[in-house]
Amino acid sequence: MSPLNYNHLYYFYVVATEGSITKASTRLNLTSQTISGQITSFEAQIGVNLFERKGKKLSLSEMGGTHI
Repeated sequence: MSPLNYNHLYYFYVVATEGSITKASTRLNLTSQTISGQITSFEAQIGVNLFERKGKKLSLSEMGGTHI
């Protein structure tokens, strides 16, 4: 397993607290695509889905909610 990327962890935290990738991207001054890609990369690295995606809606998964 590669070392933990703390940016991934921070992006996860911001998306979880803001409630959306769009709001998080505004707060972080990054594009939504960048945040989405980094979250996807983080989930792949740790082998856990942190969010449940239903269309454009995003909510914390059971595993994601236990890590916040």
